[in-house]
Amino acid sequence: MLKKLIILSLFFVCLASTTTYAETKIGVVKLDVLFKEIPIYKESQNNLKKEFKPKADELKKIETSWNKLNDDYLKNERVMSKNDRKEKIKEINETEQKFRNKQQKLQQELQAKQNSELQRIRIIVEKAINEYAEKNDYDLILRADGTTLFAKKYVDITQDIINVLN
Repeated sequence: MLKKLIILSLFFVCLASTTTYAETKIGVVKLDVLFKEIPIYKESQNNLKKEFKPKADELKKIETSWNKLNDDYLKNERVMSKNDRKEKIKEINETEQKFRNKQQKLQQELQAKQNSELQRIRIIVEKAINEYAEKNDYDLILRADGTTLFAKKYVDITQDIINVLN
């Protein structure tokens, strides 16, 4: 945190010294707020819910079946023959395994799809930020956490900092 603050301070000191005669226009974007508010993100989330609902419903049915098998076993365990108990336990274990496999597969598919959608939306948002910055003559656009989203070339002071540190 301190290192980041020092670098940011050096950045602004160098920026101030190199652009004494020009006013620097800086903007901040809260991406978490932006993503919650833009229609493309909301639409993407709704589409994901619709796409994965049938698989989630199927998983819920397997879970219900698994719970029912467990309940039946616990209720009737004392009156079951040894063979019936063995068969019921086998059925419970197979259903549990089926549930766990489908659950894991669903989570992986959902994660992959969410990452893909997020990347697609990030590209759109990045393009919009760059276009907005250019159109409105911003020199620098930062995320609320300090990460640079857009910077004009003359704002890049990397070489200046290298020179200071050499």
